[in-house]
Parts: sequence; C-alpha cells; structure tokens
Amino acid sequence: MDREVRLRVGPLKLDGQVPFRPSYSFDLPQRGGVYLIYDLRGCLYIGRTDDLYDRFDTHHDYSHNPQLRYALRHPVGVIDFAWILVEGIEQMDLERRLIRDLEPLCNDIRYTTCKET
Repeated sequence: MDREVRLRVGPLKLDGQVPFRPSYSFDLPQRGGVYLIYDLRGCLYIGRTDDLYDRFDTHHDYSHNPQLRYALRHPVGVIDFAWILVEGIEQMDLERRLIRDLEPLCNDIRYTTCKET
C-alpha cells in the first residue's frame, strides 16, 4: 500500500502498515525503524526500535505507557501500526521530527524544535 503522511517538512513515505491486531504481527519486519500507532483521533504514539516485530508484540501485550494502554483499550475506529525502515542516528532524528510535527496524544516527550543536520 502506497501511503504518505504529510508533515510540515513535506510528505513521508511509509514502508508498511497493518491493523494493530496480534494476527498481523507476522507481517512486520524484524528490522529497525520508527513506528506510528494511530486511529481516527490521529497519531496516538510514535516510537523507535531495533526490531519492529518485537515492539509490535510488546505494545500489544502490555505497553509501558499508561496513556497508550488506555487508548489501545478504547479505540476510536481501527487502530493501525505503520512504520518507516531506518536505522542509526537517522532513526532518532526521524522520531523527534515526527513527534514534533504530528504531536501524538500518548507520547510523554514533546519536541518543540528539531535540530536539522
């Protein structure tokens, strides 16, 4: 599926997206990246990981974030899990930029500026 997220700095191409249900975890790569969890309210959470497959299961089974746990238990429409494959320092930079631009409801950390390299 060819999906884009529009940001202040332009469009962002997603590498994949699945419904946030346990049976879809097999569709996720065991690679690093930045991920977005969202429903009809908008972006709920943005994070980064070295293994998207494991992180999907971790959030599904028990998220460390109480706000996200509540949002996942009380969805508005279908919850989706999308990702962008990226590693290294680019992973942290992309995560910060997305958090700043999309203002996810359940992320505790907010970035008001983004250091451009």
